[in-house]
Amino acid sequence: MNLKTLGPKKASCTVKADSPCEDDTKDVVYYLDNVTRKITGYLWVCEYECGKDFNVVLWDSKNKKVIIPVSYDAVAFDEVYVYGKKATKVAGTLQFAGADLEGNDTIEVTASGLNGKMVRGSEDTDCYVKSLSGYVAGKLAYLKPGSRTIGGSKGSLCEEPEEVVVCDEYIAKILPLCDACCFEGWCDAEDAEDMLPTVGTWKMKYNKKMSKGTKSISALVPSYAL
Repeated sequence: MNLKTLGPKKASCTVKADSPCEDDTKDVVYYLDNVTRKITGYLWVCEYECGKDFNVVLWDSKNKKVIIPVSYDAVAFDEVYVYGKKATKVAGTLQFAGADLEGNDTIEVTASGLNGKMVRGSEDTDCYVKSLSGYVAGKLAYLKPGSRTIGGSKGSLCEEPEEVVVCDEYIAKILPLCDACCFEGWCDAEDAEDMLPTVGTWKMKYNKKMSKGTKSISALVPSYAL
């Protein structure tokens, strides 16, 4: 999937002092702007059975983030159809929804495609979708910035090691439509929801080499997506 969505951009803003005796302060803030993300993955079944739901895994390799960890029987092909004069063209709508390993929602999109290709073998050969592509729309979790580790010194004979502290991620700011007329800066704007709008394109293609079954799925995907 090539998805256009929203991502954080760093900025600074001035926080007004509460009284004339105090100085204004500068603060770091993140607003959201257009970004593009590429999501990669596999759909598969271990044994062919027409109508069986497909297993799925999706990840963002550039940012090393799991989108849907390996999930079984998670994508239904109920709305995939074959059409055309020789019944070899494919149209379909697939739903992709999942959460990361901590249970945080990561994606909720509908992917539809037309003019795909179907392979129909002999009586002893499986039939399958060779390719399908189209458009995606829905929601995608944005990548929160600012996660960092502080401390962790080794210490000495006279001092205890410094404790490792993992700082929270920054939450980006966003404006609901009805608040946009009164925009005065991002310092006082609302925190964004974790899931934000996304649109884009998608394609899937039969992988003949992988379908020989000589490698397990754990050997094909990065460890953070298992």
